[in-house]
Amino acid sequence: MYNIGEKIAKLRKGKNMTQEELADIIGVSSQSISKWENNVTMPDILLLPVIASFFEITLDELFSIERRSRTFTAIEETPFAVYDAILDTMWAWDETNPSIDHIKNNLSNSSELHTGFVSIKCGGVYADKNIALTYIADNVTSAKLFSNENVAVFLQCLANPNVRKILKYQLENGGASYTVSSVSLKCGIKEEDAKQALESMINYSLSRKQTVEMDTGERIDIYSHFGDHKLPMLIYPILSLAEKLSDFKESWCGLRA
Repeated sequence: MYNIGEKIAKLRKGKNMTQEELADIIGVSSQSISKWENNVTMPDILLLPVIASFFEITLDELFSIERRSRTFTAIEETPFAVYDAILDTMWAWDETNPSIDHIKNNLSNSSELHTGFVSIKCGGVYADKNIALTYIADNVTSAKLFSNENVAVFLQCLANPNVRKILKYQLENGGASYTVSSVSLKCGIKEEDAKQALESMINYSLSRKQTVEMDTGERIDIYSHFGDHKLPMLIYPILSLAEKLSDFKESWCGLRA
């Protein structure tokens, strides 16, 4: 990588120009050009765009700054890329273990196999066949979760079988709108239980309610999907971990602490 003086000299020589010729074009003395190219002084900041413009380059190119090309992963592939990146990072440092590809293959073929590492100061990294996650809060912050009543109430909401039935119905009938009576029939639950579950879901933005006034003067509540992005980002991981914990088998592909 060139410094700016070397870059100016290289550009000047590339045009077969003398220092005097370049000085005349820019409007400075040849001594200034010499000092720049020998790194005695630098061009005034106001002259930099003039120099770059003359040589038909950008300021980044004048300073020999290379912009790294950026590649992006398609949204549909991002979860797989993150999963692979976590496994790659977890295992790349340990040369005594089998190849990462071998580990990934073992995990993908076994629903009971786990891998991970734990920090004694904070959190850890965990992966299995369907999930890869990182938890980074320290132990003091983590301990507060056990006494957080908001957390407890939310878990109670998810523990409600009627909430889970309606969430499942929403998942299987994307875009569907429904009333309390229709969803209670579809899910096989009592109307009063369905209404209670829906109000709880609305509280966590997992459903939306709109009230429609009929020609008869009757008012009907219409429910529909809402906050569906929360399902794969938050709800499914919670349920996946709960499923693991409900019948956890100590079957580790690797565990570092």
